[in-house]
Amino acid sequence: MRKSLMLGLSLLGLFDSLYLFWVYTSPSHPMVCLGTGCDVVRMSSYSSLWGRPMPVFGVAGYALLAILIIAESLANASFAKLVRYAVVGATGAGFIFSLFLEYLQGFVIHAFCAWCVTSGLVMTALFGLAIYDGVRPEPEPDASARLTQMRGIFTVCVTAFLVGVPAFYLLTKHGEAPPPPVVNTESQAQKLSRPDSHVAGNPQSAVTVVEFGDFECPVCGRAEATAREVRTKYATQVRFVFRQFPLIHAHPLAVRAAIASECAADQGKFWEAVDKIYSRQEDLSDKGLERDASELGLDLGQFRQCMASPKSPTAARVRRDMEDGHALGVNATPTFFIGQKGFEGAIPMAEFDRLINQELASRGLTAPQISPPPVASTPPKKTTPAAANPNPSNPNPSSPKSETPATGKIGSEPHAESGGLFGKTPGNIFQQFQASGQTCSEAEAAKKQPTQITSDQLRPILSGNPKPFFVDVREPKEYATGKIPGAINVPVDDMGKRWNTLPKNRVIVLYESGRSAGDVCAAGRAAGRILLEHGFPFDQVKVYQDGLAGWEKSGLIINE
Repeated sequence: MRKSLMLGLSLLGLFDSLYLFWVYTSPSHPMVCLGTGCDVVRMSSYSSLWGRPMPVFGVAGYALLAILIIAESLANASFAKLVRYAVVGATGAGFIFSLFLEYLQGFVIHAFCAWCVTSGLVMTALFGLAIYDGVRPEPEPDASARLTQMRGIFTVCVTAFLVGVPAFYLLTKHGEAPPPPVVNTESQAQKLSRPDSHVAGNPQSAVTVVEFGDFECPVCGRAEATAREVRTKYATQVRFVFRQFPLIHAHPLAVRAAIASECAADQGKFWEAVDKIYSRQEDLSDKGLERDASELGLDLGQFRQCMASPKSPTAARVRRDMEDGHALGVNATPTFFIGQKGFEGAIPMAEFDRLINQELASRGLTAPQISPPPVASTPPKKTTPAAANPNPSNPNPSSPKSETPATGKIGSEPHAESGGLFGKTPGNIFQQFQASGQTCSEAEAAKKQPTQITSDQLRPILSGNPKPFFVDVREPKEYATGKIPGAINVPVDDMGKRWNTLPKNRVIVLYESGRSAGDVCAAGRAAGRILLEHGFPFDQVKVYQDGLAGWEKSGLIINE
């Protein structure tokens, strides 16, 4: 009876975790919240760990417990004792982890998810039963009792399957999800810009440029200089709007950074916060964001209170921006809308000039005097807001698509099938005016990732033969300030064109500066994904997460 109860609880926890995993794998999946805090927890920076959705650890833990419980019922006395100890250890670790998660919900996120609380209660019960079973184990069953025990376990498994499958199906068909795509122009305009959206430039202009951005997205960071130039150059002709679109699972710190910018907006310094956060993109920790707030002259008490209140209007604005973006078909950052036309990826200034001039001219307005763009320049991939047809067909995917009507969908090429740096295919039309068509997307983060290694893990690689091949993926000006001896410079933006210059018969070690407190390996992982996509052996592509700073501190040397 005891084993059947423990197995039933394990399967209940597995069901709970599987449902959360399904929800967390896409912000567009509906969720039955069972309360008010589920979406707050889901949107927080604690919804993932090591780049993986938090529920995946619950799935693995409960599945392991179920296997151990079944194995104990089948094992002889000596082996069953070892399995009992393993169950105590596994449930103990799960209990401590659950306590930590409940602490985060109660004292950091200030919101509780009923599904997460249920998982914590299940793990607590399992830990208590495991301890009791370890202290007072059931006597070893005879053949008849063992058969009865196995029947009980079989009954629990069959019941869990018969109840769990339809229950899971019903849950996936209910709950709250982002609004469905809209199809009329008026609704599109409303989704692009809300009355309280952050606006720079001429608020009365008939021409609007909207950016959906992510503060942790490295492509957005590099595109910000151009966006700032657009805001300055067209200050009297164009209305520039910024909308939040943090990629929750790809960039776990992006939500907190977005909320920080909204908290700065409450004190009248949103655009200053945008500039500051992007300039300090390598450190988006709460401490780093508070430092930015101090340098902007914000009232730190008010800022801290705002950051600690996930149910506040600031967090609600972030959620609404994301919902509008999904309704419009946005699935990558940065995404720009110029008028009603959408463009994914960083747009060079010359293209911004041309596209804005076209929009101004279509409305009979005069643009400022500018230099014409190069004749060979080709427009970025053009898209349009959300639509009735989510999968437009293209008989020739290698050819640029013609402009679609207003009912088209952003992103005519699915990210899951693209192979560029941040979700584009090398050689697409972006290649004609920039290094690669770049965006950040959840789909890109879901691809196979290169192995990250520390200084201790790098040490035995250095003693191997042949020696590892170091590649510095930073910009040339950073590379010029210092490097690992023998390293060559292939900036991440160039990796899509220069991957074939690297050897496939040596371990490739990709690295960055290692000097930030944030995501120090984003560019290294992106470069590594490109190498893996082009056939480099998985065990020979490494990302050195300690970077140049770690190398200098470790005293590592390359022995000839």
